[in-house]
Amino acid sequence: MTPALDAVDRVHDALTGLAEALETGQPDRVLAAEQPLAQAAAALATVDRRAPADPARLRARLLEARLALDRCRALGRSSADLIGTILPAHTAYGPSGQRELRPAGRGAVNSQV
Repeated sequence: MTPALDAVDRVHDALTGLAEALETGQPDRVLAAEQPLAQAAAALATVDRRAPADPARLRARLLEARLALDRCRALGRSSADLIGTILPAHTAYGPSGQRELRPAGRGAVNSQV
């Protein structure tokens, strides 16, 4: 396996682990998924992207990783929407990493996953 494929596989596996942790609703599992994801992202950042050995295979793996990322985002949004519905004044972290105040009156939960 090439370094690029290996790095993308590591990111995909880490994102899959994060999605599984998000599905449990257990904060400790979500936090535990942070370290493997950080390591995988760091490995991906060091890959030489100028001339990949197998571009078609790499493209397919990148798409799989992108789908895993989209799944994590959807699960995170659903979780935030659920908390915002249950506790309307509760603050949460937004995509930028900053705490956001949830507006009152949001009565629906985005359940698209």
